[in-house]
Amino acid sequence: MINALVCKASTLAILLALFASSFAEDGKVHRDGLDLYYRTEGSGTPVVLLTGGPGFDVDYMKEVGAFLPDRYQRIYLEQRGTGRSMPPTSSPDTISLKLWIEDLEALRTSLKLEKLFLVAHSGGGLMAQAYAAAHPDRVERMVLIGPGGPTLEFAQWFGDNLAARTRPEDQALVAYWNAAEKRGVDHEKASNERVRAGIPAYFFSRAKGLAWASAMREGSFHAKTNELLFADLAKGYDLRPGLRKLTCPVLIIQGHQDPIGDLTAQEIQTAIPSSKLVFLGQCGHYPWIERPEAFRQAIGEFLDHS
Repeated sequence: MINALVCKASTLAILLALFASSFAEDGKVHRDGLDLYYRTEGSGTPVVLLTGGPGFDVDYMKEVGAFLPDRYQRIYLEQRGTGRSMPPTSSPDTISLKLWIEDLEALRTSLKLEKLFLVAHSGGGLMAQAYAAAHPDRVERMVLIGPGGPTLEFAQWFGDNLAARTRPEDQALVAYWNAAEKRGVDHEKASNERVRAGIPAYFFSRAKGLAWASAMREGSFHAKTNELLFADLAKGYDLRPGLRKLTCPVLIIQGHQDPIGDLTAQEIQTAIPSSKLVFLGQCGHYPWIERPEAFRQAIGEFLDHS
C-alpha cells in the first residue's frame, strides 16, 4: 500500500467511474516489452486525453472529449498499467512516472506531432504536468481538470476532505472491502469496490455520485498501478522548477467542493505563469457531470482565445 505521505490506493484514486465506450480507430506505439494502445475519434487538430487515478482505464474520458468542438481529433491514451497497455509484470521497473513521461514522448513521436495538446483529469493531471515539466517546448496547450498538484502537498488534506464528505453507510462499505482480502477476495477486486464505495464523497451532489458509482465498470481501476506510481512519487516529486519554464496556454478547472482542494489548483497556477484558473461552485471532482454548461463555457473560451 502507499506510504504515510499518501492515503490508501483506493482513497488516492482521485478519478472514479468508467463506462464502456466505442471508439472509431485503434493504434499502438511499441515500447520496450509493452505495446502502448490508444483510440481515436473524429478528425482535426489532435488532442491527447489522459485519465486519472492513476490507474483508471480511459473509457470515461470520452465524456470529456464530447465537450471539445468537432475541429479536434480526440486521442484517448490507454496509459501504461491500464486497459490493454499492461506490462508483462507490474513492478517498479515497469511502472513509474519516468516511464509514463517517456510513453507520452513516444506517442508524440509516433504521431509525428511537433507539440502535444493535452487534456487531463485528476491523476492524469500529474502525468500531463510531469511531461510538461520535462519537455516544456513540446506542449502546445494543456487543460487540467481537478488535477493533482505539482507536489504531494495535497495528500496532507485530501484524505481528511474525503472523510468529511463520507456518510456512515459509505464508511461501513469501505470497512467491509478493507477487510475483504482477509476473507480471500482478490486485491484488485477489493480495491475496485473500495473505490466504488468512496465515490459519493467526490461529488457535490450525492445523487450524482451514487449514480456514477453504480455505473462504474468492473475492473476499471488497476490498484497495483496506482500503488506503484504513488510509491514512486513519494521518493521525491516536485515539478515546480520545470513548470516555471512553461510558456504555453494552460487552463485549470477546479470545483470548489473537490476534495483535492482549491489550494492545489492555486499551487499549479503559481507554478505556471501562463495558466488561467477557473473555479466552479457547487461542483466536486467531475465538473462535466455537475456543472456541464459552465465546464463547456470554460473550455470554449480557452480554445477560442489561446
